[in-house]
Amino acid sequence: MKTVVPDQVRTLTLTELPEGTRATVDFTVTPAQMRAFAELSGDVNPLHTDDAFARAKKFDGAVVYGALLIAKVSQLIGMRLPGRDSVWVSIAMDFRKPLFVDQPAQVEGTVAEVSASTGMVVLSLVVRAHGKVLAKGRAEVLLVP
Repeated sequence: MKTVVPDQVRTLTLTELPEGTRATVDFTVTPAQMRAFAELSGDVNPLHTDDAFARAKKFDGAVVYGALLIAKVSQLIGMRLPGRDSVWVSIAMDFRKPLFVDQPAQVEGTVAEVSASTGMVVLSLVVRAHGKVLAKGRAEVLLVP
């Protein structure tokens, strides 16, 4: 099983992507990123924008937007696995537990399938924080020749 070096922009070919190849992106969503996303998206739901409100609803604080977790998947695919010459064509994520602002987390992708005939790679995805699985999913990625 091959593990991709995390701090490099990668350009991997199908032959460099055997099943089991993995890469990760470590991240922490900051209050500034949450404000920027709220402004960009127009989603100002207080579960995401108001720590006290979220705590009153029995969360541990403001809940990170699911779309920001998907953005980290985009970083993983476009920068690490498979990297620069790829575009995702589909993604499915099941969110199981929330991520909170300023909580360190990691998204991991593992090559589950490779098709030389179509140039497609299927990645299994997992988002974790403090050893707990927050989300699981799958992405289909096209390698662009």
